[in-house]
Amino acid sequence: MKTAVTIGIIGGTGGMGRLFEGFFKRCGHRVLIAGRFTELTYADLARQCQVVILSTPLKAAIPIIQDIGPLLREDQLLMDFCSLKEAIVQAMLTHSAAQVVGTHPLFGPFTSSLKRQNIILCPARVKDWLDWCTTTFQQEGAIVTCMEAAEHDRNMAVVQGLTHFITICMGRTLMKLNIQPRESLRFATPLFRLKLDLIGRLFAQDLELFSSLVGENENVGPVLDTFFQVVDESRTKMFEDAGRDQIAYLQGIRDFLGDFCAQALKESNQFMETLYLQEENGKF
Repeated sequence: MKTAVTIGIIGGTGGMGRLFEGFFKRCGHRVLIAGRFTELTYADLARQCQVVILSTPLKAAIPIIQDIGPLLREDQLLMDFCSLKEAIVQAMLTHSAAQVVGTHPLFGPFTSSLKRQNIILCPARVKDWLDWCTTTFQQEGAIVTCMEAAEHDRNMAVVQGLTHFITICMGRTLMKLNIQPRESLRFATPLFRLKLDLIGRLFAQDLELFSSLVGENENVGPVLDTFFQVVDESRTKMFEDAGRDQIAYLQGIRDFLGDFCAQALKESNQFMETLYLQEENGKF
């Protein structure tokens, strides 16, 4: 395990950059920040830091890599926090001699702790930095998983692409039906309230980010093709077929989900109880 190191975060003035600046400092490391308007430049970080992390949108990250990559040495570590991995990992490999670990924290800048949060590592060219990455994140309780960049992007097509697409569509449906969120709270069930919060959460954040998560992952298209097939299938089963066929259809999905159904019921009950308890205590 390496001792304290100097870490440079490019794009460190943004939400995720600030989050990880605090995290790395708590771990005892020295952190330097460079943004578009900081005195320190991206090149300064490339020259001065043992670990260089790109915390910018993918479209900005690749040109930055092309500029600073030639400044990096083989003993340095180059990482990124982009939500898609194949393109950025390839760019880091192509334009630098540094060791490369694609990194995706599966949470946003509003997270208060890394405890129980998922972080994906995509080791691409690593000699002696992978153990440091894993241990550093795990020491605050993060769950670290290693996978290939292509596998990561396929998984994100569902975890992010499909999820955000459904949320966008539900928000658009409320808009077309002119169902005002605050008005709907008078007749909302706990489940609808939770879904409404998730819609509001998406649209309260960077819209460019969610546009890229859905539109820039080439794996999302085939996932949505399957989803649209399921929508048509479910419409038929739930509205046109006899009652017994409806139950059999739902039972087949329940059988697939298995024991997770009970776990999900327990967890979602906790979410809802926490939501209403915070509201009762005046925290909203």
